[in-house]
Amino acid sequence: MTSRILPPEEWPRLQGTEAEAVWSTLDPDTARVLVVERDDAIIGCWVLVPILHAECLWIAPAERGHGSVARRLLRLMRDTARALGFRGVATSACSDQVRHLLARIQAVPLPGTHHVIPIGER
Repeated sequence: MTSRILPPEEWPRLQGTEAEAVWSTLDPDTARVLVVERDDAIIGCWVLVPILHAECLWIAPAERGHGSVARRLLRLMRDTARALGFRGVATSACSDQVRHLLARIQAVPLPGTHHVIPIGER
């Protein structure tokens, strides 16, 4: 078995893994794809990526369902994320309205539940 960081030109090899839905959105300057291989086959992988995480989306009840506030927030969020150098934004949906919005903008759902792994002090 070999453990290594997979170079970006080999990221298409992640097809068939849980990373297949996200590898094409990764920034090769900042993301690292960790793999374990046996005989040139990837038998394990884990993606390390700096994430811009957007949370607490809220729109006043009287403004919901009209679209203009959501469109403006989405445009501003995308412009801000792009200006910060990010190619994607992670978020969560705690309501059916947000899930519907995310589906409409073709957000890719992440599998599983999300956790924070403590790695100690800097």
